[in-house]
Amino acid sequence: MINDKQAKILMIEYQHTGSITMSSLKAGIDRDTGSKYIKNGKMPSECKPDHNWKTRKDAFEFVEGEIKEYIRLDIDMDIEAQTILDFLQDKYPGQFKSNLLRTLQRRVKVFKLQKKKDRDIMFSQEHHPGKRMMLDWTFCNELKITINGSEFKHKLCHAVLPFSKWESASICQSESLLSLKKGFQDAVFSLGKVPIILQTDNSSSATHRVNNDAKKRTFNTEYKSFLSHFNVEPQTTNVRCPNENGTVESLNGHLKKRLKQALILRGNREFSSIDKYDCFLQSVVAKANKPRQEALKEELSLMEDVPPIRLPEYQEESHKVTTDSLVRLKKVSYSVPSYLIKEELRFRIYEDRIKVYHKSKNLFDMDRVHGDRGASINYRHVIHSLRRKVGAFAEWKYREQMFPTPTFRRLYDRLEAFYDNRVADREYLDILHLAATESEKKVEAHVQDMLASNVSRLGLDFLKQLMNTTISCPETNEIAPSLSEYDDHISGGVK
Repeated sequence: MINDKQAKILMIEYQHTGSITMSSLKAGIDRDTGSKYIKNGKMPSECKPDHNWKTRKDAFEFVEGEIKEYIRLDIDMDIEAQTILDFLQDKYPGQFKSNLLRTLQRRVKVFKLQKKKDRDIMFSQEHHPGKRMMLDWTFCNELKITINGSEFKHKLCHAVLPFSKWESASICQSESLLSLKKGFQDAVFSLGKVPIILQTDNSSSATHRVNNDAKKRTFNTEYKSFLSHFNVEPQTTNVRCPNENGTVESLNGHLKKRLKQALILRGNREFSSIDKYDCFLQSVVAKANKPRQEALKEELSLMEDVPPIRLPEYQEESHKVTTDSLVRLKKVSYSVPSYLIKEELRFRIYEDRIKVYHKSKNLFDMDRVHGDRGASINYRHVIHSLRRKVGAFAEWKYREQMFPTPTFRRLYDRLEAFYDNRVADREYLDILHLAATESEKKVEAHVQDMLASNVSRLGLDFLKQLMNTTISCPETNEIAPSLSEYDDHISGGVK
C-alpha cells in the first residue's frame, strides 16, 4: 500500500515524462501499482472504504438503554463512566471487566453530546474604520497598586476603536457619567478626531429603566446632551449581552495583562502619587498602540475633527447646610464647618473630589466618597460641638466616623475599660479635640506611647504629660561692654 505522498510524486513525474515505468521508479513503487493509480486518478486515501463495521462484539449493546437513562436523569451531566461501570458490574456480576472503562467513556461522551442543548454561536463582526468607538470599565484591584503605601482601589475607563484596536485608558473610581466623560474626552482629544458612534453597555451612566422595566432602557438626557456636543451617536448593547461589546471586553484583559508584566519589570507596585501611576499607565498604553498606527491612520482619515472645547468633567449642585452641619451629595452625607450652617453652598462634583464654593469663592475641597450610601465626616468640623454635648456622642448616627485611625479606636476601647461610658466619651472627645487643634500625627504618636504604658488610668492629663516637651534653656552670663575700651580707641586715633 502506498501513501498519498508517493502517489503525488507518481502523478507529477508522469505528467513530465509520460512514462509509467520511470514515474513508478522515482516514486519508489512497483510499475503495476503505479499503472493502477495513474489509470484510477485518485489518491490512496480516497480509495479506502469507510470503516463502518464492528471488529468485535459490543459489550454494552444490551445495556445501552440503561446507560442512556442514567445520563437522561443526570440534569447536570456530572455522572462519570466509572460510576456507571461500577453500577453495571454490581448488577451484572462477571459480565463487565474493568478494562472496558475506556470503551464506556467514549460511549458516554457520545450520549452526553446528543443530550446537550444548542450553544450560543459567536458571530464574528466586520468592523468598519472610523465608525465606532467602544467604551467599558474594568476593575484593576488585582494589580495591587499602592499610593504612598496605601492600597489604591480603582477602575479603568477603557475606550477602544475596534477596527484598529487603538485604545485609551483613564483612571476612575466608578462607572459614572463623570468617569465616562473623562474617559471619552481623554480618548478623542488624544486622537483629535471623533467616531460616528459611541457604544457602551447598559450601565446607569448612560441609560435608565423605562417604567421600572428591567428589559427596557433608554438614554439619559445628560448623556445624550454630552454626546451631541461632539456630534456622536449613542449606542448600547442589548440588555445582558456583554458579548456585543466583545472587542473592548477582550482588550480589558489584554491591557491588565500588559500592566501586570510591566509592573514585574518595574520591580514594585508602589507609586508616590496617582499622577505618577497615571504616567506609568499611559506609557504601557502607548507601547500597545505602536503596532496599530497603520490601521489607525485609515480610521483617522474617515473621522470628523474633535470640537475645540472640552466640556467640564463635573456636575454642579447647590444645597443649604443643615443644622447638623451636613450636606447630602450623590446619596452620601458630607460634613462641613459649622459656621456654614444654613448657608447656601455650590458644589462641583468631580469623579474623585468635590469643590465647595460660597458664591464665587472656593472655600475648600473634599475627597469624594463613592456608593449609594455612606458618609464622610471630618471630626474637625464637629468636635467643638460634641465636647459641649458629650451625651450626644453615644448614640450619634455617625459615631464610627469619629475614629480617624485604628489607634484612636483602640484608645476609646481602653478608655471604656477604665471609666464609665460618659467619662470615657468625655476623655476621648477631649483628646480628639487636642488632635484637631494640635497635630493629629503628633497626638497619635503619643497615644500609642500611652497605650503601650502600664498606667492604671488613661486620659487627657496623662497624655499632656507625655506631650510636655518643654526644653530648658542653658543659663548664660550677661556680657556688659566696657566703655573705657572705646575711649582708648578714640583717644589713640586723634593726632
